[in-house]
Amino acid sequence: MVLKFHRGALETCAAAARSASGAFGGLAGQAPDSAAFGDVSGSAAMATAADDLLRVAEQAAKTQGRRLEAVERALDAVERTIVATDDAAVQR
Repeated sequence: MVLKFHRGALETCAAAARSASGAFGGLAGQAPDSAAFGDVSGSAAMATAADDLLRVAEQAAKTQGRRLEAVERALDAVERTIVATDDAAVQR
């Protein structure tokens, strides 16, 4: 019963990490160019700043996605270890 509970908890956590990593990995977009800011002073600087912000946000999302994928792999490894250990104990 306890092993079943722990396995369920691990599977739930891994599924949540898998789902979230896909969400972060799918973030992408396009920054507006200077025309989006009109003919005002500094519109090119605003477009550059928007592009820089988008680039940083995309990189952060990719990093977060990779970390969540690592969490999923680690949880899977823990689950496999628990099952293997339990199987070995039952065979004794």
